[in-house]
Amino acid sequence: MEHLEKLKELVKNPFLELWIEIKEGLTVEKRKGKKFLEKRSLNQTVSVRYLNKNGKAGLSYTTILDPFEIKKISTKAQILSEFGVPSIFPQKSSDYPFLLSKEPLSLTLKDLSERLEELEKEALIFDPAISQIEKIKISYGKIKYILLRNDLDLRWERPFCNFIVSVVAKNGYKEGISYEWYEGIEFNYEEMVKRVKLSSQKAIALSKTKKGKNMKIPVLLPPFVAVEFLKILEFSFLGDEVLKGRSYLKDKMEKKFFSEKITLLDNGLNPFLPEGRPFDDEGQPQNIKFLIKEGIVKEFLFDTYWKKEAEKMGFSEIKSGNSRRPNFFSFPKISSTNFYIEKGNLKKEELINLENEVFEVIEVLGAHTANPISGDFSLGISGIYYKEGEPVNYFCEMALSGNLFDLFKGVVEIGSDLSFYGSMGCPSLLVEKTDLGG
Repeated sequence: MEHLEKLKELVKNPFLELWIEIKEGLTVEKRKGKKFLEKRSLNQTVSVRYLNKNGKAGLSYTTILDPFEIKKISTKAQILSEFGVPSIFPQKSSDYPFLLSKEPLSLTLKDLSERLEELEKEALIFDPAISQIEKIKISYGKIKYILLRNDLDLRWERPFCNFIVSVVAKNGYKEGISYEWYEGIEFNYEEMVKRVKLSSQKAIALSKTKKGKNMKIPVLLPPFVAVEFLKILEFSFLGDEVLKGRSYLKDKMEKKFFSEKITLLDNGLNPFLPEGRPFDDEGQPQNIKFLIKEGIVKEFLFDTYWKKEAEKMGFSEIKSGNSRRPNFFSFPKISSTNFYIEKGNLKKEELINLENEVFEVIEVLGAHTANPISGDFSLGISGIYYKEGEPVNYFCEMALSGNLFDLFKGVVEIGSDLSFYGSMGCPSLLVEKTDLGG
C-alpha cells in the first residue's frame, strides 16, 4: 500500500492513468489421481495509459508494482501515444453505486486439498462407468482492482473461485470424456458437486453414443450449451460494432426480433456475480441494461468513446459503463459485464415432456467457427434422443447448421435452471423443430 500512495503522486499528471490488478490465492490440482500442483500465488499487474493532446492513447505495462518501474513505462506509453488509438478519459462521476463486496473465506491449502479429494470421490462413486478423473483443480483467493487517474481513486476487492473437472467414462471399448467448470466469487462447494455430477452424466452419455441419423426435431440446449451461443450473440450488442454497421442488430432497435420468451440482461451491479462492481475499467459507473425485453431489442453496450460517437450520430439516452480490459497488456474496450438470459418456470424434465420427441445437445464442436456478423454456424454435436420424455438413444457425429438469430427466434420455452459459466449465464432453451444431419 505504501507504493500505491507514491503512485498517486505520479497520476497528478492529467494525461496519465494507472490500472492495477492484485491477485493472490491458492491452487490445488490433481491429474489422473495424482497430486499435480499445490501452490500460493501473488500476481501484480499495472497497465499505464497516456492520453496526449490529440486524443490518442498509448499503452504500456509491467508486472512490477514499483514507482520507479511505473514511471519508466509511463514514458514509454507517452511515446506510443503518438501512434495510439482514439480514446477519452471520462470525468469522475458523482453517482457511483454503493455495493457491498463479499469477504473472502479464510482457507488454507490443506482445506482446498481436502475439498478436492472429496470432489474427486464424488465423481468416482457416481457410477461404475466412471473410469478416471483426468483433471480436477480448485483455485481460491481474492482480486483487487485499482484505477488511479488525476483526482480519481477507485478500488474494488472481491473473492474469486475457479473450479474445473474432466471425467472419463467407459462403455465397453468406447470412452466418453466431458468436463465442467465453475467460476464465481463464492467458494460454493454445493455448486462444485453439481458440476462434478453433470460432467459425469455427460461423459456416461457420450460413452453410449453411436453415429446419428438425419432428423427434424425440437432441440433442447442445456445451460452449458446455450452459453456457447450466447457468447456469439454478445458481438451483436457491442456499440462500436453497431455504429460500424457490422452488427446484425444495427437497425433492430425497438423491434421484436427474438422469441418473446427471451429477456437478456447485462447486469454490472450484482456483487454476487464475477463482473459486478461499482465502476468499469475506465472509471464509469456500472449499471443494469435490458438488451432484449420479451424479444424486443432495447439497448446496446457502450464505453465512453463510443457513447460520444453514438450521440453524434443521433442516438439518445445512451449509457456507458461497459469498458473492460481483456488483459493487462490491452486497451480497454466494449464488453459485457454479467450477461445472461432470465430464467423461466419449467424444469428441464418438463421441457423434455413438452414434445413427443426431443434431442438434447450435450456436446458442441466448432462453436468458435461461427460467424458473429451474419450469425451463420455449422457445428458438430452429440446428444440424447428422447421419446415421450424417456432417453431412448444416444447419437454422435451429427451436424447442427443454421443461423444464430433464427435459433433465438425459435425458442419456444425457457427452463428455470439458470446457470452461470463465468460472467455468462443461461437457462435451458427449447428450440422449435430443427434439421439435424447424421
